Amino acid sequence: MEVLVVTGLTNRGEGWRTHREDVTPERCGMRPVYVEVSSTLNGWGLKVNGCPYHPQDQHPCSLLQREVSLQREVTPQREVTPQREVTPQNPRTSPPTQAESVRNTNKGITLSVLNQRDASLVFRKVFPLDQYWAHWIDLEWHLAQVSPGSIVVMAVSGSGVVGLRGAALHLAQLGSLLVLHLPPRALWTWVFVKGGRTISETAVLQGEATQQAHLLLPLSLLPTPESNSQLELQRWQYCASQGVMGGLCDEVTPDPLPMPSPRAVARQEALAGVPVIMTAGSRNQYLYYSLTALLAAPGAQHRNILVVLGDAPQRTTQLLRLMNVTFTTLPVHGHANNKLFHYYRSVFRLVAHKFPDAPAVILLDEDVQVSPDFFSFMSQTLWLLKTDPTLYCVNAHAPVGLKGLAYDDTRIMRGAIQVEWGYAVTLDFVREALTEWETITNPNTLFYDFWLYLNIRKGRECLFPEVSRTLHFGFGVNTDAHLKEKFFLTKPLVKRVPVELRDVGKLQLSSWQRELSLNISMASPLRGNPCRATFLPSPPFTSLYVFYYRLDIMEKGYGQPDPYQFYILAECLKTWSMSEQGHHQGVHIVRFSSNATLYLVGVPYSQYSHLRPKNLPLWDVDAVDDHELEQMTEYVNTLRGELKISNENVTLDMVVKTLSITQ
Repeated sequence: MEVLVVTGLTNRGEGWRTHREDVTPERCGMRPVYVEVSSTLNGWGLKVNGCPYHPQDQHPCSLLQREVSLQREVTPQREVTPQREVTPQNPRTSPPTQAESVRNTNKGITLSVLNQRDASLVFRKVFPLDQYWAHWIDLEWHLAQVSPGSIVVMAVSGSGVVGLRGAALHLAQLGSLLVLHLPPRALWTWVFVKGGRTISETAVLQGEATQQAHLLLPLSLLPTPESNSQLELQRWQYCASQGVMGGLCDEVTPDPLPMPSPRAVARQEALAGVPVIMTAGSRNQYLYYSLTALLAAPGAQHRNILVVLGDAPQRTTQLLRLMNVTFTTLPVHGHANNKLFHYYRSVFRLVAHKFPDAPAVILLDEDVQVSPDFFSFMSQTLWLLKTDPTLYCVNAHAPVGLKGLAYDDTRIMRGAIQVEWGYAVTLDFVREALTEWETITNPNTLFYDFWLYLNIRKGRECLFPEVSRTLHFGFGVNTDAHLKEKFFLTKPLVKRVPVELRDVGKLQLSSWQRELSLNISMASPLRGNPCRATFLPSPPFTSLYVFYYRLDIMEKGYGQPDPYQFYILAECLKTWSMSEQGHHQGVHIVRFSSNATLYLVGVPYSQYSHLRPKNLPLWDVDAVDDHELEQMTEYVNTLRGELKISNENVTLDMVVKTLSITQ
């Protein structure tokens, strides 16, 4: 039976504690380990001592503590309207100052995973949930990868409950009694067995108390799974020291090793000799998840996959040997984006040296999940890179394939865009890029993908699907949490396979231009302010629409259109807004319903400007008066949604009453 002990009001704050009275070493027949977990406004702590299971340690216990300086105020990040700057900026990431504020944080909720047999630490990560956006999704992802039976320790540092959001329900489903009732500045600890019972759960709802939980942790006496092969033995040895590895370390239903070969795709010959390069480092949890999706996708050829490591610890190389995936390691130097810029140059060098005669190369990062249709998609489109010199890449990622704007998984488009998450280029392009990359001393950007776009693309375009074949799920050095949640994590991913792409031959430039001109000419013009709820017809009365708006060339901006003029329009239409990328010669394509397409033609920038009827007015954001601009801003803010901070006025009495009713 569970006994709930309420500590009541004290001069240090309101407190709440739950524990399992029946969980004792004597009753469970388990070996106890003494554990201390702390949660404070200034940090968090986890101490596991009395551990004779670690004779290699210099101390008699495993000690994990971190004290961090925390700000008292919560400042959820929002995107900033692009200014008319001439300095190029990667639209997929934060500006440098904003990204720095995201990186330098250890406040939030700490997730620690302990081995259930010896209480050794096998995983730890701090999720900055003092921020409202996106990190709760990353926490959910990691919780889903924790193997059943593992011991999970969670502790709040500072205002770490603010950004829990949907993850709170997930934690409640895992067994937490208190998580759905925690106010923003609550201090909270929870120790539980994944898929099993709560060992301890404590909280201080108000005040600035140091919340500490002291418990005897019962350890499992169950033996590790039987190993009928050397590979299985190596698996369980690896899992004894690594956590959050998903099916690899699931002792009940483990993933098969080695992984079975997937079936071929209809145009398998198009993938012959095409290497698949996955770049990776220290995030072995992300890497395993991405590799299993890649190796299971129909059309995958194990022998063609090469993982290229930069900063990679032993746990990453051990994983790759366990999976029998070929890998190599490149030396890396520098810091942050400077290091990444030179690392990707080394990757391009490796590709040019190792695969000089390959027809193309496919590149992915370790935190990119591929669709089951990934290789089928590539097999149907790669040939265009050889036949159409106006193309330089095939992107499996859909830049405009946002939720509510992506419907037709057979449709492919082309446009001016940088290489994204899961792309293919020819070896000629790799060598072309290296010609300039090898001699550059002062790059105009340290983001390699954006550098290729600005300097090597030279007017060429990429193919990309309406519905994405990849999902960029990971969080890294340049992650902007708000943009991540708004544009990337909710993006739909094609789940069926195979998908027969429609009219692939018409993607060649002359055919594309001819059909696009015809469609724009036939489209019904839309008028008025796009930042009004009635702008888009609902339901649509025809399948094609066009909207002409003012779009100028940015001065000293590498021939790019003015990002501010497009930003306002895109925000109002809830499409990708942080750059002009994705357009074809000044035309953006928006699917605002399953049977209606809207063409946004920027005048005079677009080469299709001449299609605008002379008597049709041109919408110009710069000509909007202050009153209308204020209304537009309010409309955009309503589309973004409100920040909904849960339980701001919760008290201890309210929690006691709620839990008393539910028990």
